[in-house]
Amino acid sequence: MGPWLTSTLGFLFVILAAVQVWLMLEVIGRERPRFNEKIMSVIHRWNGRLFLLVYFVLAFVMIQRLAQSSAPLDARTIIHATLALSILPLLFVKILIVRYYPKAFNYVLPIGVIILAISLAFVGVMGGYYFIKKASGTYVSTYNAQAGFLDVEVGRAIVIDKCNKCHDLTRVFTLAKTPEDWLATVNRMAERDPTWLSADQIQQAVHFLSERQNIKKAEQVTPVQAETILLTKCSKCHNLDRAFNQRRTEHEWKILVKRMSTRHRSWINDDEAAFLGNYMAKVYGIKAGDEATVVATAEPAVAKPAPPQEINFAPLFKSNGCVFCHGEEGDGAAPGTPDWTDPEWQDSRTDEQLLEAIANGKGDKMPKFGGTLSAEEMRGALKFVRGFRQN
Repeated sequence: MGPWLTSTLGFLFVILAAVQVWLMLEVIGRERPRFNEKIMSVIHRWNGRLFLLVYFVLAFVMIQRLAQSSAPLDARTIIHATLALSILPLLFVKILIVRYYPKAFNYVLPIGVIILAISLAFVGVMGGYYFIKKASGTYVSTYNAQAGFLDVEVGRAIVIDKCNKCHDLTRVFTLAKTPEDWLATVNRMAERDPTWLSADQIQQAVHFLSERQNIKKAEQVTPVQAETILLTKCSKCHNLDRAFNQRRTEHEWKILVKRMSTRHRSWINDDEAAFLGNYMAKVYGIKAGDEATVVATAEPAVAKPAPPQEINFAPLFKSNGCVFCHGEEGDGAAPGTPDWTDPEWQDSRTDEQLLEAIANGKGDKMPKFGGTLSAEEMRGALKFVRGFRQN
């Protein structure tokens, strides 16, 4: 039973309570009754029975919703339930007086007025709230979000309150997904602890996470994800206008982002860096038609006669970002970077070890270049490193 129907029944409940009080006043409050007392008594009896029927229907719906919801009770729900239960003993006493205790009949009218007042408050807390909020379109049922309206602010509060149980909220707010994917994600989280998220809270959280990104199609995920990472992470250190105005090849974009992730692993992880590097290369990278012009300024085109000429790694040393950590003089510009000019360090590393480090990276300091550089370029890098040795 939806909130519109239960709220409408609630107002019918108040009207029936008011009719009961009016009928009693007409019968016992006038010196000369305006209507036939027997007819008025019959109407009073049947109106009372209808009042009881509506009361028990509303009570059943309330108990059923409370049993189905695992969400903690808010203040409005507690007040609503307390008022509803307080009507029951008053009804019981009123019926006993009418049927078995005629000497206490003078108390029937005051009890009826009290029941009317409690009924008005009981219905107003939920039914009145529903119709007021319905006018603004922001209502959500305390028990069942699907039965009412989804509210972005309610969803935001649930995400902030619930999701940080297991996650840093930065992770939550930097993900981009379609509504279907968000639903699958939140449901998967709820399965881990069914008592932590109720069905209505899942719907509210998914509504908020979907609406804040406004992703309707799967092809919208990639740009939204990239823009989110740029705004939340890259803008910490960079002016994004300056970054987007840089003329870089697709390869240089990937290397640049990889270098940033190596420097700031606590801020942007490898997966995010790879994703962002590919996106920047695709959207902002200089395309194949213009790439030759840019490469020509950094490295003259080298023909490949047989046998192949030796690779000059110096331009690649800069374009791949190696210079930022190792320094132009090879003496290690970044903390923890080796000094290539030191003969002892040079003697402590074999060519095979250096090629392994170039291809597969070194710990969390140096990214791997096996998928970026060719075998000839890595051998050129090895010779380049050895060239810094000072005797």
